[in-house]
Amino acid sequence: MGFTEKNLVPNAGLLPAAALAQRIGLGELVDQRLRLAQYGANGGAKALTVIASMLAKGDSIDDTAVLRAGAAGELFDATRAPSTIGSWLRAHKWSNVRQLDAVSRELPGPPVVCRCGSRRLG
Repeated sequence: MGFTEKNLVPNAGLLPAAALAQRIGLGELVDQRLRLAQYGANGGAKALTVIASMLAKGDSIDDTAVLRAGAAGELFDATRAPSTIGSWLRAHKWSNVRQLDAVSRELPGPPVVCRCGSRRLG
């Protein structure tokens, strides 16, 4: 990993997304709905680690490590190691995909409406 500065946070732009996920209880909802045969403990934290990595343009399990680089641990205290994420992802079965679908349906959120001038979009 190339980021070694202990006083800086790589991908600090993830903070608003992390705050939103915490506010709507995404991690807790994953913990309630997702049932894995093994490696299921702290599923919410693991799911949030994967989501944050994807938002930071991560495209592999190893890319989750950037969430633990530098001073990121001061902001994102529940991130998991890439090896833990890999084991968790490999434990998913088809039924777990359906459980994650249920999580996405239960997330709160009003419809997004964009007003541009006098026209309404959305």
